[in-house]
Amino acid sequence: MTMAGDGLRPTMAEPRPDGRQAAMLRPMRCERGVLRRADGSARYSHDRTTVLVAVYGPCEVKKRREELERATLELIVRPPSGPPRAREREMESLLHGLFAPLVVTTLHPRAAVCIIVQVVEDDGAVLAAAINCAAVALMDAGVAMRSIPSAVALALGAGDTGGADAALLDPCRAEEAAAAGMVTVACAHTLSASRKDGPAVALLSCSGRLDPDELDALVRLAQGSHDLICEFAKRALAQGMAV
Repeated sequence: MTMAGDGLRPTMAEPRPDGRQAAMLRPMRCERGVLRRADGSARYSHDRTTVLVAVYGPCEVKKRREELERATLELIVRPPSGPPRAREREMESLLHGLFAPLVVTTLHPRAAVCIIVQVVEDDGAVLAAAINCAAVALMDAGVAMRSIPSAVALALGAGDTGGADAALLDPCRAEEAAAAGMVTVACAHTLSASRKDGPAVALLSCSGRLDPDELDALVRLAQGSHDLICEFAKRALAQGMAV
């Protein structure tokens, strides 16, 4: 599944190593209900980048973490091998900051909703894949959400020309390593906004060298892919199988 972005134009003379143009997503694959013991689960792939998410809850919460008026949202990120490192801790913080306002926790006071993210393989844009996978797993678990988020990553300055026009959508790991900067954008439609206003930015994670003036163009490209990714996720849920 590919998509041409509206916010940025491809300027690289040659296609990318995998044959894509600059504003194309990698092929996506999604399966829901892949873990029997979880209340909800999903496996989500952007080509070789693969993430598995399990959702448990509402379930019992430890007394020291109990909240009287809402459920406690717990996030755990596990790397492909070895113990969690600083990168996984950062992902946990970003994912919690994104999903805490979106999950309707007031429906289950004094309980917990636990999201466990297992990175199976990281070939680039793993945070975006984790967000998309977690959204499907939460829907599979029947957890009420105010909006469904979607995310994409962009590698900046990896092309021959600098600036926002050289941004590569959904980069692989080699493109991330060559990039001057990386941006992951998560979008969601807010309840107060109409559909024609487009999705709002719910998370913006940046690293490396980035000109603030380029952010608007990068965000527009990310917003342009929101409806496509959400529709893809909904189709996976409806079919109950890989799409």
